[in-house]
Amino acid sequence: MDRLRTFLVWLVSTSAPLTTLAEAPRVRFDTPYAIACRDVTPPEFTEGQLGYKLMEAKFEVSSLLTAGQEKDLTQMFIRVDSPTQSLVIADYLPKTRHEATATSVTKQESTERVASIGINLSGKYEILTLPGPSAGMGQKKTSSVKYELLPPLETVAASGTLDRGSALFFKIKSNPRNLLEGTREYGLVFKAPLNWRADYVRVRCEAEGIRRGVVSTFDEEFTCGQRDFLVALYQDGDEGARRLAVNFARREAAKVAQNASVKSSFQSR
Repeated sequence: MDRLRTFLVWLVSTSAPLTTLAEAPRVRFDTPYAIACRDVTPPEFTEGQLGYKLMEAKFEVSSLLTAGQEKDLTQMFIRVDSPTQSLVIADYLPKTRHEATATSVTKQESTERVASIGINLSGKYEILTLPGPSAGMGQKKTSSVKYELLPPLETVAASGTLDRGSALFFKIKSNPRNLLEGTREYGLVFKAPLNWRADYVRVRCEAEGIRRGVVSTFDEEFTCGQRDFLVALYQDGDEGARRLAVNFARREAAKVAQNASVKSSFQSR
């Protein structure tokens, strides 16, 4: 394998003209500091879950391709979890989705039989039924059946819960009709105590792409973007909870940025 790799590198390096390698993709993420949550508790839930309510949170995750090409992005992975496991996921959107990423295929089958005049082994004339073309004289009949085959389904979005319902994941795969760059909305419904006013979740965003080699044999998948966010949640309409949530999220973001700066400065020495 090492000899083959060395040979391919030599072959490409000595070829003229030399093809310029495509730049590997890089992705940046962003999400709000705080999200207002709406009470969506139905009457039947209150009867069976005394002391609890259902809160809905809708949050947006933005992804920006800062280098490379969209076609080299393969998938996005979003994970939302409650670090203190104080929230229990009751529902979420989008759900797992399968789509046909190819067009339908048309298939046609035909049969052909020819009735012709021939001579049998006894020397008598009789009608012979023969498949396919024949040099004899007679009548030709052809039947044809045409139908469409459905294209195979592929998973373009997968989602579900983790850690006994305290975490949630979304995996979005790329295809020509499902581009990854831009803003996507995710929704979750969680169970909280009746006196709930605010809390926070951790949102991890990852992007995977392909780093092109000198030949396709050397192509490799890698993580081309990653970011962790602390996002505060608060009861919609509660101004005091909103201020507390936003201040908390900003302080935590500042701490993360400071730690990253110190780590970068230490590694550069």
